[in-house]
Amino acid sequence: MKKVFASILALTMTAAMLTSCGDSDSSSKSESSSKKEETTTTTTAETTTTTAETEAPAESSEAPAESGTEEGEAPKDISEMPETLASYENASVYWKADTDITSIIEPFAEDTGSGAYVPNTDESEVAVSIEEVAGIPMAKIEVLSKTEDGENWAIPKIKIHMEKLFEGHEEDLEKIFTVKADVVTKAVGNFVSDDGTEMLVPGNFMGAFVTQPTDGNGGNSWNDLYDFGESEWVSEWGSYELTMRPGIKAGKATFVNSTDPQFVSIMRWSIPNQADFYIADLTFEDEDGNVIECPAFAK
Repeated sequence: MKKVFASILALTMTAAMLTSCGDSDSSSKSESSSKKEETTTTTTAETTTTTAETEAPAESSEAPAESGTEEGEAPKDISEMPETLASYENASVYWKADTDITSIIEPFAEDTGSGAYVPNTDESEVAVSIEEVAGIPMAKIEVLSKTEDGENWAIPKIKIHMEKLFEGHEEDLEKIFTVKADVVTKAVGNFVSDDGTEMLVPGNFMGAFVTQPTDGNGGNSWNDLYDFGESEWVSEWGSYELTMRPGIKAGKATFVNSTDPQFVSIMRWSIPNQADFYIADLTFEDEDGNVIECPAFAK
Protein backbone atom coordinates (compact mmCIF):
# COMPACT_ATOMS: atom_id res chain seq x y z
CA MET A 1 0.00 0.00 0.00
CA LYS A 2 2.89 2.36 0.80
CA LYS A 3 4.09 1.89 -2.79
CA VAL A 4 0.64 2.74 -4.23
CA PHE A 5 0.21 5.86 -2.05
CA ALA A 6 3.67 7.05 -3.02
CA SER A 7 2.84 6.63 -6.71
CA ILE A 8 -0.47 8.51 -6.33
CA LEU A 9 1.24 11.36 -4.45
CA ALA A 10 3.91 11.60 -7.14
CA LEU A 11 1.30 11.74 -9.89
CA THR A 12 -0.67 14.42 -8.02
CA MET A 13 2.39 16.60 -7.54
CA THR A 14 3.41 16.17 -11.17
CA ALA A 15 -0.07 17.12 -12.40
CA ALA A 16 -0.06 20.22 -10.21
CA MET A 17 3.32 21.32 -11.52
CA LEU A 18 2.31 20.84 -15.13
CA THR A 19 -0.91 22.81 -14.60
CA SER A 20 0.97 25.73 -13.10
CA CYS A 21 3.21 25.74 -16.17
CA GLY A 22 0.23 25.80 -18.52
CA ASP A 23 0.68 22.21 -19.84
CA SER A 24 -2.68 21.28 -21.40
CA ASP A 25 -1.75 17.57 -21.59
CA SER A 26 -1.49 17.05 -17.83
CA SER A 27 -5.06 15.81 -17.31
CA SER A 28 -4.84 13.19 -20.06
CA LYS A 29 -1.52 11.91 -18.69
CA SER A 30 -2.98 11.62 -15.21
CA GLU A 31 -5.99 9.73 -16.57
CA SER A 32 -3.72 7.33 -18.49
CA SER A 33 -1.68 6.62 -15.36
CA SER A 34 -4.76 5.98 -13.23
CA LYS A 35 -6.03 3.35 -15.63
CA LYS A 36 -2.96 1.23 -14.87
CA GLU A 37 -4.19 0.79 -11.30
CA GLU A 38 -7.21 -1.35 -12.32
CA THR A 39 -7.28 -4.84 -10.76
CA THR A 40 -8.41 -8.23 -11.96
CA THR A 41 -11.05 -8.75 -9.26
CA THR A 42 -13.17 -5.81 -10.40
CA THR A 43 -13.65 -6.94 -13.95
CA THR A 44 -16.69 -6.56 -16.16
CA ALA A 45 -17.33 -7.94 -19.61
CA GLU A 46 -15.76 -6.03 -22.47
CA THR A 47 -15.94 -6.13 -26.26
CA THR A 48 -17.00 -9.37 -27.93
CA THR A 49 -15.04 -10.30 -31.01
CA THR A 50 -14.92 -13.26 -33.37
CA THR A 51 -11.20 -13.33 -34.11
CA ALA A 52 -8.25 -14.65 -32.13
CA GLU A 53 -5.77 -12.34 -33.83
CA THR A 54 -4.87 -9.64 -31.30
CA GLU A 55 -1.77 -7.48 -31.34
CA ALA A 56 0.33 -7.87 -28.21
CA PRO A 57 1.66 -4.78 -26.44
CA ALA A 58 5.31 -3.86 -26.91
CA GLU A 59 7.67 -5.52 -24.44
CA SER A 60 10.38 -3.84 -22.39
CA SER A 61 13.11 -5.22 -20.17
CA GLU A 62 12.64 -2.25 -17.84
CA ALA A 63 10.65 -3.03 -14.69
CA PRO A 64 7.96 -0.48 -13.75
CA ALA A 65 8.98 2.28 -11.36
CA GLU A 66 6.59 0.81 -8.78
CA SER A 67 8.31 -2.58 -9.02
CA GLY A 68 7.97 -3.36 -5.32
CA THR A 69 11.66 -3.12 -4.47
CA GLU A 70 11.31 -0.33 -1.91
CA GLU A 71 12.75 -0.76 1.55
CA GLY A 72 10.74 -3.01 3.84
CA GLU A 73 9.31 -5.33 1.19
CA ALA A 74 10.64 -8.88 1.12
CA PRO A 75 9.94 -11.81 -1.19
CA LYS A 76 7.15 -14.14 -0.02
CA ASP A 77 7.80 -17.85 0.21
CA ILE A 78 5.74 -20.10 -2.05
CA SER A 79 4.31 -21.76 1.09
CA GLU A 80 2.15 -18.61 1.52
CA MET A 81 0.52 -19.08 -1.89
CA PRO A 82 -2.51 -21.28 -0.95
CA GLU A 83 -4.05 -18.60 1.27
CA THR A 84 -4.02 -16.14 -1.67
CA LEU A 85 -6.34 -18.29 -3.83
CA ALA A 86 -9.60 -16.34 -3.76
CA SER A 87 -12.05 -19.05 -4.85
CA TYR A 88 -10.33 -22.27 -3.82
CA GLU A 89 -12.64 -23.12 -0.93
CA ASN A 90 -15.80 -23.14 -3.08
CA ALA A 91 -14.59 -23.80 -6.63
CA SER A 92 -16.36 -25.88 -9.27
CA VAL A 93 -13.25 -27.63 -10.59
CA TYR A 94 -10.27 -29.04 -8.69
CA TRP A 95 -7.41 -31.00 -10.21
CA LYS A 96 -5.96 -34.20 -8.78
CA ALA A 97 -2.58 -35.84 -9.26
CA ASP A 98 -4.11 -38.43 -11.62
CA THR A 99 -6.31 -36.01 -13.63
CA ASP A 100 -5.95 -36.65 -17.37
CA ILE A 101 -5.21 -32.98 -17.84
CA THR A 102 -4.01 -33.14 -21.46
CA SER A 103 -7.48 -34.29 -22.54
CA ILE A 104 -9.08 -31.32 -20.80
CA ILE A 105 -6.59 -28.50 -21.48
CA GLU A 106 -5.06 -28.20 -24.94
CA PRO A 107 -2.64 -25.70 -26.45
CA PHE A 108 -3.62 -23.85 -29.60
CA ALA A 109 -0.12 -24.33 -31.02
CA GLU A 110 0.27 -27.67 -32.73
CA ASP A 111 3.21 -29.90 -31.88
CA THR A 112 4.76 -31.07 -35.13
CA GLY A 113 6.75 -33.83 -33.42
CA SER A 114 10.08 -32.31 -34.43
CA GLY A 115 10.49 -29.86 -31.58
CA ALA A 116 8.97 -27.11 -33.72
CA TYR A 117 5.51 -25.62 -33.53
CA VAL A 118 3.00 -24.14 -35.93
CA PRO A 119 3.61 -20.38 -35.59
CA ASN A 120 0.67 -18.03 -35.24
CA THR A 121 1.49 -14.45 -34.19
CA ASP A 122 4.50 -15.66 -32.14
CA GLU A 123 2.42 -18.31 -30.39
CA SER A 124 4.36 -20.69 -28.16
CA GLU A 125 4.29 -24.44 -28.03
CA VAL A 126 3.30 -25.35 -24.47
CA ALA A 127 3.35 -28.46 -22.31
CA VAL A 128 0.35 -29.12 -20.05
CA SER A 129 0.77 -31.25 -16.94
CA ILE A 130 -0.26 -31.60 -13.30
CA GLU A 131 2.20 -30.29 -10.74
CA GLU A 132 1.76 -29.95 -7.00
CA VAL A 133 2.58 -26.43 -5.84
CA ALA A 134 2.68 -25.80 -2.09
CA GLY A 135 0.55 -28.91 -1.57
CA ILE A 136 -2.08 -28.10 -4.22
CA PRO A 137 -2.31 -30.04 -7.51
CA MET A 138 -2.46 -27.48 -10.33
CA ALA A 139 -2.65 -27.48 -14.10
CA LYS A 140 0.81 -26.31 -15.20
CA ILE A 141 1.12 -24.36 -18.46
CA GLU A 142 4.79 -24.58 -19.41
CA VAL A 143 6.04 -22.15 -22.06
CA LEU A 144 8.50 -23.84 -24.43
CA SER A 145 9.08 -21.48 -27.37
CA LYS A 146 10.66 -18.11 -28.00
CA THR A 147 9.55 -15.52 -30.52
CA GLU A 148 11.10 -15.67 -33.98
CA ASP A 149 13.61 -12.94 -33.11
CA GLY A 150 14.64 -14.87 -29.98
CA GLU A 151 14.19 -11.85 -27.72
CA ASN A 152 11.05 -12.89 -25.81
CA TRP A 153 9.25 -16.01 -24.70
CA ALA A 154 6.32 -16.50 -27.04
CA ILE A 155 2.58 -16.37 -26.34
CA PRO A 156 1.11 -19.39 -24.51
CA LYS A 157 -2.53 -19.88 -25.49
CA ILE A 158 -4.64 -22.72 -24.10
CA LYS A 159 -8.25 -23.88 -24.30
CA ILE A 160 -10.17 -25.71 -21.57
CA HIS A 161 -12.82 -28.20 -22.77
CA MET A 162 -16.09 -27.18 -21.14
CA GLU A 163 -18.01 -30.11 -22.63
CA LYS A 164 -15.64 -32.46 -20.79
CA LEU A 165 -15.90 -30.64 -17.46
CA PHE A 166 -19.71 -30.81 -17.74
CA GLU A 167 -19.95 -34.24 -19.36
CA GLY A 168 -23.34 -35.71 -18.44
CA HIS A 169 -24.45 -32.32 -17.11
CA GLU A 170 -24.48 -30.32 -20.33
CA GLU A 171 -27.73 -28.62 -19.31
CA ASP A 172 -25.71 -26.61 -16.75
CA LEU A 173 -23.53 -25.01 -19.42
CA GLU A 174 -26.19 -22.50 -20.43
CA LYS A 175 -26.60 -21.44 -16.78
CA ILE A 176 -23.04 -20.07 -16.57
CA PHE A 177 -23.04 -16.31 -16.00
CA THR A 178 -19.58 -15.84 -14.42
CA VAL A 179 -16.29 -17.68 -14.85
CA LYS A 180 -13.41 -17.37 -12.38
CA ALA A 181 -9.91 -18.85 -12.36
CA ASP A 182 -7.29 -18.76 -9.62
CA VAL A 183 -4.01 -18.41 -11.51
CA VAL A 184 -0.44 -18.56 -10.21
CA THR A 185 2.61 -17.35 -12.14
CA LYS A 186 6.08 -18.64 -11.28
CA ALA A 187 9.49 -17.51 -12.51
CA VAL A 188 11.69 -20.04 -14.28
CA GLY A 189 14.44 -17.70 -15.44
CA ASN A 190 15.68 -14.31 -14.27
CA PHE A 191 14.20 -11.02 -15.42
CA VAL A 192 17.04 -8.76 -16.57
CA SER A 193 16.36 -5.00 -16.47
CA ASP A 194 17.94 -2.47 -18.81
CA ASP A 195 20.66 -1.71 -16.27
CA GLY A 196 21.61 -5.40 -16.04
CA THR A 197 19.93 -6.11 -12.69
CA GLU A 198 18.70 -9.72 -12.49
CA MET A 199 15.61 -10.71 -10.50
CA LEU A 200 13.98 -14.14 -10.16
CA VAL A 201 10.43 -12.82 -10.57
CA PRO A 202 7.60 -13.65 -13.01
CA GLY A 203 7.28 -9.99 -14.03
CA ASN A 204 4.31 -9.09 -16.22
CA PHE A 205 1.23 -11.30 -16.52
CA MET A 206 -0.95 -9.73 -19.20
CA GLY A 207 -3.36 -11.32 -21.63
CA ALA A 208 -6.96 -12.27 -22.35
CA PHE A 209 -9.66 -14.39 -20.68
CA VAL A 210 -12.02 -15.72 -23.34
CA THR A 211 -15.14 -17.81 -23.97
CA GLN A 212 -15.45 -19.97 -27.09
CA PRO A 213 -18.94 -21.50 -27.26
CA THR A 214 -19.88 -23.77 -30.14
CA ASP A 215 -21.44 -21.97 -33.09
CA GLY A 216 -23.53 -25.05 -33.90
CA ASN A 217 -21.66 -25.61 -37.17
CA GLY A 218 -18.51 -27.30 -35.94
CA GLY A 219 -16.74 -24.05 -35.05
CA ASN A 220 -16.31 -21.72 -32.09
CA SER A 221 -16.56 -17.96 -31.66
CA TRP A 222 -13.83 -15.97 -29.87
CA ASN A 223 -15.18 -13.65 -27.18
CA ASP A 224 -12.49 -11.63 -25.40
CA LEU A 225 -14.34 -10.70 -22.21
CA TYR A 226 -11.47 -9.61 -20.00
CA ASP A 227 -7.98 -8.29 -20.79
CA PHE A 228 -5.98 -8.71 -17.60
CA GLY A 229 -2.81 -6.87 -16.62
CA GLU A 230 -0.93 -7.97 -13.52
CA SER A 231 2.71 -8.16 -12.44
CA GLU A 232 4.98 -9.35 -9.64
CA TRP A 233 8.43 -7.78 -9.11
CA VAL A 234 9.37 -8.94 -5.59
CA SER A 235 8.63 -12.65 -5.14
CA GLU A 236 9.33 -15.52 -7.53
CA TRP A 237 5.57 -16.16 -7.77
CA GLY A 238 2.36 -14.18 -8.12
CA SER A 239 -1.30 -15.08 -7.55
CA TYR A 240 -4.35 -13.57 -9.27
CA GLU A 241 -8.07 -14.23 -9.66
CA LEU A 242 -9.29 -13.78 -13.24
CA THR A 243 -13.01 -13.05 -13.61
CA MET A 244 -15.21 -12.68 -16.68
CA ARG A 245 -18.99 -12.52 -17.01
CA PRO A 246 -20.25 -13.94 -20.31
CA GLY A 247 -23.79 -13.62 -18.96
CA ILE A 248 -23.59 -9.86 -19.48
CA LYS A 249 -22.98 -10.51 -23.19
CA ALA A 250 -25.98 -12.78 -23.64
CA GLY A 251 -25.77 -14.39 -27.05
CA LYS A 252 -22.74 -15.92 -28.72
CA ALA A 253 -20.46 -15.28 -25.69
CA THR A 254 -22.47 -17.69 -23.50
CA PHE A 255 -22.19 -21.47 -23.46
CA VAL A 256 -24.97 -23.71 -24.75
CA ASN A 257 -26.46 -27.08 -23.85
CA SER A 258 -24.43 -29.23 -26.22
CA THR A 259 -21.88 -32.03 -26.33
CA ASP A 260 -19.97 -30.15 -29.05
CA PRO A 261 -16.53 -28.82 -28.08
CA GLN A 262 -16.62 -25.37 -26.44
CA PHE A 263 -13.94 -23.69 -24.40
CA VAL A 264 -12.75 -21.28 -21.77
CA SER A 265 -9.47 -19.98 -23.17
CA ILE A 266 -6.52 -18.06 -21.73
CA MET A 267 -3.66 -16.38 -23.56
CA ARG A 268 -0.71 -14.56 -22.01
CA TRP A 269 1.33 -12.01 -23.92
CA SER A 270 5.00 -12.71 -24.57
CA ILE A 271 7.55 -11.58 -21.97
CA PRO A 272 11.37 -11.34 -21.99
CA ASN A 273 11.88 -13.73 -19.06
CA GLN A 274 10.79 -17.34 -18.78
CA ALA A 275 7.80 -17.86 -16.48
CA ASP A 276 5.14 -20.56 -16.41
CA PHE A 277 1.62 -20.18 -15.13
CA TYR A 278 -0.70 -22.52 -13.26
CA ILE A 279 -4.48 -22.87 -13.08
CA ALA A 280 -5.30 -23.77 -9.49
CA ASP A 281 -9.07 -24.06 -9.90
CA LEU A 282 -12.09 -22.92 -11.91
CA THR A 283 -15.38 -21.57 -10.61
CA PHE A 284 -18.63 -21.23 -12.55
CA GLU A 285 -21.53 -19.20 -11.15
CA ASP A 286 -25.11 -18.64 -12.26
CA GLU A 287 -26.77 -15.25 -12.53
CA ASP A 288 -27.50 -15.19 -8.79
CA GLY A 289 -23.90 -15.97 -7.83
CA ASN A 290 -24.52 -19.62 -6.95
CA VAL A 291 -21.63 -21.98 -7.69
CA ILE A 292 -22.39 -24.51 -10.44
CA GLU A 293 -20.77 -27.82 -9.55
CA CYS A 294 -18.83 -30.12 -11.87
CA PRO A 295 -19.39 -33.43 -10.03
CA ALA A 296 -16.51 -35.26 -11.70
CA PHE A 297 -14.06 -32.55 -10.58
CA ALA A 298 -15.28 -31.90 -7.03
CA LYS A 299 -12.75 -31.52 -4.22
